[in-house]
Amino acid sequence: MPPLTNTNERHSSDYGVRQNHPTSYDDNPPFKGPLRLKDMCSPEYHRRRIRGYYLDDEMLRQTLTEGKTGDVSSPKLSASSSTSNILKAIVDHLARSDAPVDAKEVAESLEFYLRTGKRLLGAAKRVLKNRKANGDDVDMDTITIRDFCCGHGLTGQLFVACNPPGKTASHVRAVLVDQFQPQSHAVLRDIISEVCPWVSEESVIFVSSPLEDYASTAVDSRDNDASIVISTHACGSLTDGVIQIAIDSQAVALACMPCCYTGTADGAPFGVKRMLGVGLAADVRRSFILQSHAYHVDFATIPKAITPMNRLIVAERRS
Repeated sequence: MPPLTNTNERHSSDYGVRQNHPTSYDDNPPFKGPLRLKDMCSPEYHRRRIRGYYLDDEMLRQTLTEGKTGDVSSPKLSASSSTSNILKAIVDHLARSDAPVDAKEVAESLEFYLRTGKRLLGAAKRVLKNRKANGDDVDMDTITIRDFCCGHGLTGQLFVACNPPGKTASHVRAVLVDQFQPQSHAVLRDIISEVCPWVSEESVIFVSSPLEDYASTAVDSRDNDASIVISTHACGSLTDGVIQIAIDSQAVALACMPCCYTGTADGAPFGVKRMLGVGLAADVRRSFILQSHAYHVDFATIPKAITPMNRLIVAERRS
């Protein structure tokens, strides 16, 4: 029997939540993007069209008079433009154009991209590099973002907008999937393309299809490119469906922000649900499912001013 440790010595960890560390988990992080919603306002305040939100803010209101036709302050961007400049130009142009999208939805898509994009795309690039080294007969340059339950598809479009041809060695395209294509999708794409010309019908494709019907298509294409699966607030069990598609299609990475947790924690122990709550218990269960299929799983968050259901599940395939 090994000797007992000296109980007078303080262990380097108390086995609790990690604090004051670069990898600490922050359940309400500060904003990273150019659109920063006010913490003290009600959710309804943020559910206004982006132009109305700008008009009610003195500093943002000034940008509505900038970048009009003939004004050099809002040129078309290029591959050399930084991510921050691209996102700022897109948001301002959405507001100037009175785009049919809420301020809350814009902020949600921005923060989702800024907190997951680098990790997801990095995972895809590593896979493409390894496939090329192994001499696999696949499309070595294409990274496909599959945005499920996408609504208007702004999140998927931001992945394309922030990764123009020439900025990276890979070609990034988005396939947006939802039951019906809303009229706002084409409007948003056309507005974004005015500042990011590489966002087009060729680089952003909308597929009108139920999730279960599209699943076989995703599986069939798994060997043709590096596929990333994303989903923003797929309701209830739809998030589980998205995760299953990612697993079945061997997606190189996944990021989803679940919501509407009723019935989604089935299979989690009662004590876990009682202690952590149904929402976190459901996401812990989902993380174990992903881990059992060779994914490295992490949690992240976006600011609670956008939504109280702000947790992200981020997974990278490690095999």
